[in-house]
Amino acid sequence: MSLHPTVVVTGDGDTRVVAGALEISTLAEAGSLLGAWSKKGSSRSLSIARLDKLDTPGAMFLCGLRDKGVELTGVRAEHQALLDLICGLDLKPLPKVQSIARWRQLVIQIGKGAEDVRHELLDIITFLGRAASWTVRALIHPAGLRPAAISRHIAETGIQALPIVGVMAVMIAIVIGYQGVAQLRPYGGEDLTINLVAVSVLREMGVLITAIMVAGRSGSAFTAEIGVMQTREEVDALKVMGIEPMQVLVVPRVIALVITLPLLALFADIMGLIGGAAIAQFLLGVSPTQYLSRLPNVVSGGDLFVGLFKAPIFAFFIAIVGCMHGLRVSGSAESVGRETTQAVVKSIFLVIALDAAFSVLFERLGI
Repeated sequence: MSLHPTVVVTGDGDTRVVAGALEISTLAEAGSLLGAWSKKGSSRSLSIARLDKLDTPGAMFLCGLRDKGVELTGVRAEHQALLDLICGLDLKPLPKVQSIARWRQLVIQIGKGAEDVRHELLDIITFLGRAASWTVRALIHPAGLRPAAISRHIAETGIQALPIVGVMAVMIAIVIGYQGVAQLRPYGGEDLTINLVAVSVLREMGVLITAIMVAGRSGSAFTAEIGVMQTREEVDALKVMGIEPMQVLVVPRVIALVITLPLLALFADIMGLIGGAAIAQFLLGVSPTQYLSRLPNVVSGGDLFVGLFKAPIFAFFIAIVGCMHGLRVSGSAESVGRETTQAVVKSIFLVIALDAAFSVLFERLGI
């Protein structure tokens, strides 16, 4: 016995007999066997007495043959009820979808994008306010703090990130040094490369590269951790137990990252200056002792302050965005990946946008 339904058409001339199963899986075969025949002559008849199975698509096919003038004979009672129902439907083709001009599509996409950005900004501001409120409440009432969770996140986001942050800071300093020497040497000002490296690392590159690394490393981890908790309904369990997820999941991560990122930025500054010393020794013949003696004349405490001042603000926004997208996870693995990607992209964008805003502000203030 065949496992797959089949349809058989026999007969010749104006009379044909269909047997077997006329259903969605055999409809294509039946159409190829009866399509050309149904268009010939005016007195055609099709016997369906030997039809074992008939489903709705098969009934629609037979109704189409009847509309073309084919007489259906040998209709069994159970098939007649289905045919009466399907053939009695007022089937109309779907209306043609009107095409939209390309310029209108562009305008619609721009408007939709602007609306999405507006909603996203409102969500970030709302979540920012809630997180700030809970963080301040926890600091005012230290009994609500969770030292074990904070210390764990400090270790994960800070201590474990030291190697990659240090290597990146040294590499960035070397790149800036090489490019500075290449551009300044034709003008006889290659000694100013030390100034360029030191100021760039302390004011901008040290904290910026560190913040971007933390956003990609720790911000994504925050989203993934909280997102997995969402998929396992652990966040809902906390709410059922009367525990506020903001207090348990968000506040410890925010406090830990605000503590960690300035320390990582300071470490990146030190490693960047070491990279500058190496490039000065290698390209300019300036010994480490001479390099250190020149640093007080090149940079000031204000340069270090500018970099470290931005670090906790970057950390706060990175933690907020990471936790917000983690709580947005809807329950599937695909949602975890999507929200993690969006968290990293938004965190890096916010870091760069805030850094640009601080650069303009400090320039206007003369710092």
